[in-house]
Amino acid sequence: MTVDALAEHLRVELVTFVARLRSAGVRVPGDGSLAAAEALCALDGADREAVRAALRATLCDRPTDREAFDRLFEVFWARLRGEDADYDDDGAGMATIDTDAGAVADAPGQTTPEEEAPVGGATGGTLAGGVGSTERNAGAGSAYSPTGASEPVSLGDVDDVNVEAAVAAFTDAVAALPGRRWERGDGTPDAKRALRRSVSQGGVPISLPRRERERTAARGVVLVDVSGSVLDAIDESVLFAVIHAIRARWRRTPVFFFDTALRDVSEAFDRGSVAAAARALEAARVEWGGGTRIAGALATLRERRPESVDRRGVVLVVSDGIERGDVAGLREQLAWLSRRAGAVLWLNPLAADPRWSPAAPGMRAALPFLDGLYAFADVADLERIAASLAERGPDLAAVDLADRPSRRLRVRH
Repeated sequence: MTVDALAEHLRVELVTFVARLRSAGVRVPGDGSLAAAEALCALDGADREAVRAALRATLCDRPTDREAFDRLFEVFWARLRGEDADYDDDGAGMATIDTDAGAVADAPGQTTPEEEAPVGGATGGTLAGGVGSTERNAGAGSAYSPTGASEPVSLGDVDDVNVEAAVAAFTDAVAALPGRRWERGDGTPDAKRALRRSVSQGGVPISLPRRERERTAARGVVLVDVSGSVLDAIDESVLFAVIHAIRARWRRTPVFFFDTALRDVSEAFDRGSVAAAARALEAARVEWGGGTRIAGALATLRERRPESVDRRGVVLVVSDGIERGDVAGLREQLAWLSRRAGAVLWLNPLAADPRWSPAAPGMRAALPFLDGLYAFADVADLERIAASLAERGPDLAAVDLADRPSRRLRVRH
């Protein structure tokens, strides 16, 4: 049996279990979900203790984590058997995946569920998925509807933001994730290559080739949510500078913008500077600032550019998780993404606010399929993400609100 052949119910429950383990503080390896799925495929039978042993071996490598693992495994096993069980008692403080979409607000400080969020956008209105109020005029309010009209990118003067050190550290951390391949370099002597070269040159003495174990460059795909709610929460100069640096440092890494549609903007970010990239986007009349249909964007990627995602690469999603389309469809597309990618890292601008929680239905639906979830609104956040990845590997760090510095999100006017 292959991983893809696992029953859909089992796959969903497995990624949910992994997410709950991480939120409970269990040190799950970065490739834990895949390793666990492969271990289950290798089992001859599916009795309780065999499954427990397989999952503990792949997901729990510290003796101090076993108590939490065993407690959460009981819920996992019950749900796997179709029993009515949930993870509410694990202390994670997260809404369950099955919570009704209309029962929660998008973020602390809001009382408006996604489907009831105002479309008008008048002064003083509450942003769907944001914190605080907006002073956008009424004509711009459609940006927060499911099908709000996009408009051409327009940035004016792009601030010169130095992100090189942060992106370099982030790139190194991604390249070092568990499961990354190693390639030959120029360190220790390589006798085989020396002999082959000597024979090809008639036995003439030659310099001794050397090799070392060297990590391959980071690679993957970058998906950037450019809906109105995201653009209100992040400095576009920082966002563009980070994307530009990642495009330059990572190998074979296309960049897509999405709001209600998916757009390949890779070529613009190949320009020599961030300002030049912004001018290229404006010249090409690339659009942004519309509503949010994450599921639709991922479905387009799956249909038209599936080769962009593979086990050797990381999928980097920058989004607030405010899905204005079909949440069930979002689960389906993210399940595909998580099965196909080496890792899925989600950077959420709204999570930079200490009042944020993963309560929005779209973000809640995404959690079981993510390897990492982090707050990202400025360069300092990216530095923290890099340090966290290097120290612990991927985790749902944004869910843990403890000791987060207090700061407010930037709102464009």
